[in-house]
Amino acid sequence: MNKKKVIIFILLLGAIIVILVGWAVSRGKMYDFNYSEIVEKMESTPFNASFPTKVPFEEMFLYDFGSNNQEVEFTLFNVDKEFLRIKITKDEIEYPEGIKKENIKIGSDLKGKYIPGSRVILWEDEDLLYEIAFFYKLTPSEVSKEQLIKMAESFK
Repeated sequence: MNKKKVIIFILLLGAIIVILVGWAVSRGKMYDFNYSEIVEKMESTPFNASFPTKVPFEEMFLYDFGSNNQEVEFTLFNVDKEFLRIKITKDEIEYPEGIKKENIKIGSDLKGKYIPGSRVILWEDEDLLYEIAFFYKLTPSEVSKEQLIKMAESFK
């Protein structure tokens, strides 16, 4: 009887480990993004900006796109109604005083900032400021800091 309990315990423990490893691997995965609609809309903007080629969700769609002489802003959403807002601007992006920002590295040559509680990253490239903000349904952990950095690295 004791041997049987040990075997059952080992099997349950193994199943839990497999589930946790699978969840962790899929959580960090990035997906190719069909950016053709954004490319088309970017043609009418007054400056050449980069856009993402990788996103943290399998299916993401362009929800909203707006631009003026100083800024481009677009929103991507997935089937679960989770949103990523991308802002590209020539102007400084202002945040409330005292908000905590961590220094991050984007690729091999860019440096940026990460705002932990808000799931926001920002960086500057070729005189343009970029910001990615994730708006979550349940918890901010649905998209990790690493995924936001990978998305920033995919901008072309």
